[in-house]
Parts: sequence; structure tokens; C-alpha cells
Amino acid sequence: MGKGTAMGVRDWARGLYRSAVLVALTGPVALIGGGVAVGGLRFSLSWSADLVASTPVMLLVYTGEGLMALVWTSVALWATWAFAGRALCDAARRVIGGWLGTPIEARYLPLPPVTQMATGYWWNGTEYHGSEREARRRAKLDARKRDPQARRELRWLFGAAVTVLPVAALPFIGTAAGIYVAVAGPWPFGIALILAALASAPFAWRIARPLAPRLLGPVPATTDKRVEELEAIRADLTRSQASELERIERGLHDGPQARLVALGMSMGAAERLVEQDPAAALTELRSLVRGINPPVLTERGLVDAVRALALDASVPVDVRSNVPSRPERPVEAAVYFAVAELLANVAKHAHATRASIDLDYRDRMLTATVTDDGVGGASPAAGSGLSGLERRMAAFDGRVEVDSPAGGPTRVKVTVPCALS
Repeated sequence: MGKGTAMGVRDWARGLYRSAVLVALTGPVALIGGGVAVGGLRFSLSWSADLVASTPVMLLVYTGEGLMALVWTSVALWATWAFAGRALCDAARRVIGGWLGTPIEARYLPLPPVTQMATGYWWNGTEYHGSEREARRRAKLDARKRDPQARRELRWLFGAAVTVLPVAALPFIGTAAGIYVAVAGPWPFGIALILAALASAPFAWRIARPLAPRLLGPVPATTDKRVEELEAIRADLTRSQASELERIERGLHDGPQARLVALGMSMGAAERLVEQDPAAALTELRSLVRGINPPVLTERGLVDAVRALALDASVPVDVRSNVPSRPERPVEAAVYFAVAELLANVAKHAHATRASIDLDYRDRMLTATVTDDGVGGASPAAGSGLSGLERRMAAFDGRVEVDSPAGGPTRVKVTVPCALS
């Protein structure tokens, strides 16, 4: 056997092998889709096999059966893509890239960060989950839905099923058809068909050469850059969402949780007073309502709301203000409740005889300073009320400064950047 003949046989054998590999890689989608479509259509048509009705009714029935088969087929194809698509595409990239001598790479979007919240649940940027594994699994599925690389893989799976697969299968289909014709006759035509099919083997697999890099490779640079920018923005938003949710959870734990306990105690006290002293019970309930949502804060603003707090304090409190107008509403509420908490600390821990509140605004910074002549020793140690106040104010880029030497006095300054209305 000459060298040229040996090379020809080797090319033919290699082409036949590569064609068979391509059939294996691109055939599952067509096999599953076609099988479900045919089987589903036959099954649905069996429903009307004995039906006798007018032509319009029969057309309606046939249309419904066809749509039902289409639904089954779509579900089957989606399941194939969801559970086997990535593996089929990775194998195609590895195999075809090796044949071409040029690796075919994929560039997927990064998965969004998964954060464990204070409640123990896991946040993946879109929803809560009970476990980290489930949160990451759902994040991965969600990422695939919007990943350009995954959409290119989807086009490869379905595009290759109608382009690469028929061409790569030609040597095998032609050979099988030629054998059938040679047996059934006329045999010369069958032999010619077999020879033509075998002759196509070295060339049939090459249809993947232009398609695979285009559909399995990374998205174009311009598109990829824009997607990366959008994903970076989304990741920032996701981290911001997680931080905000954590802030809310801490706020619910540090602030309203204690207020709810006090709410229950106050309601119980009012209930006991109803029969004995209705007027006192009414006063207790009015005070309770003002504490939950002080109307003066909504209607009159921070300065008047703080003055109202001072009037209800357990010790005399002087209020001085240099705030010309109302701050932004979220900041206003945060500073109000911070002052309320500091006054509560004065009543519970300071053993003070007097206190003062100074409100000031300059250089776009709102400050509230609460000073008392108590015993001092206040510290924002981990787990204290002051540490919770620091965390809540940090959500507004604010800070809390504590000056409380042993023996007093205590001075706590809350500073928040904001604009005035």
C-alpha cells in the first residue's frame, strides 16, 4: 500500500471517527426532542381516534392535541438544556478545540455573592433560602438565564441539531441506505451510494469548524465588556441590598424589639388600670401611641420632636438647636430615635440630675449631642446599646462619639451627613 493510499485511509478513518463523535455530541437534543414530539403526538392523537364530529370541531381537537405535543416537547428540550446542556457544550468545546488545534474557551458571568443574614437565612441577591447550598444552586440557575454565554450554548445545541448533526451523520445514513438499496435492488445503485457516503467521511465533520468557535466560544469583546459592567453594577446593588437587609435586621433587633417588649408591658399596665382608674389608663395609651409613632416628628420635624422628648424625660433636659430647617426624612427619624435611646440610657443608667441636647447643622453635617451629669462609664462595647446605635448610624454614613469618664459627665455625639429641605 502506497504512502498516499495510507494517508487517504487514515484521513477516512479519522473523518469517520470525528463524524461519529459529532453525532454523539449533537444527537441527544434531536433524539429527545424528536422522540418526545413523535411519541407525544401519537399519544395525544389517540384521544380523538374514535371521535366523530364536525370538521370545525375536529380541527379544534387536532390543534389542541398538536399544541399539547408541542408543550411536552418544549419541556423535554428545556430539561435537556438545563441538566445536560453544559456538559454537552463543554465536551464539544474540548473535543472540537483539540481537532482544530485552537482551544475554544467559555467565559461565564460570575455568580452573585451569597450572604448569610442575621436571621440565619441565606440571601443570593434575589431571594432568601434556608441553606447556603440551595441559595447557591438557585443563584447558579438564575445566572444561567441571563448569561450571554449560556444563550450562545443554547443556540449551539439547537442549531447543531439541525445543521451539524445531519451533515455529520451523512456517512452513516448513506451507508445504511446504500446497504438497504443493494439488498433490495438495484444493487449497483446501492454500491454507489455506499461509496459516496464513505467518501464524504473525511469532510462531513468539518461543518463544525466554522460553527463551533462562533457558538461555543466567548461572547464578542464589546458585548462582554458591557455585560461585565452591568454585572459589576448588579453585584454592587446585591451587596448594598444585603447590607441594607442586615441593617434592618439589626435595627429590628436592637431598637423595635425592645420597644415591642415595652409595648406589651405598657398595654398590660393600661389593661390593669382600665377598671381601677380609666383616666390613667387613657393617659397610658396616649403615651404609648406617641411612643410608637410620634405625630410631632411627622408634623413638626426633628427639633420639636426632640423638645417633646425632653418634656417627658425623667430629669430636666435643656434643648438647644441650630438646625434651620428639616433634614431628610430617613435621617430625621434615625436621629430622633437615637436621641430617644440616649435619653432612655440617661434615665436607666446615668443616675443624672440634669441633661442637655444640642442639635446643630453645619458643613452638611447634622449633629445631636446628649450630655448628662451622671456617673459616667458608658462604653460602646460589643453587645451594648451604644454599639447597636453605632451600627444603625453607620448605615447612614454616620458616627457616634462617646466621652464618658468614670464619675461623669457623659457626652454622646451623633453625627450624620445630610441635606436640609
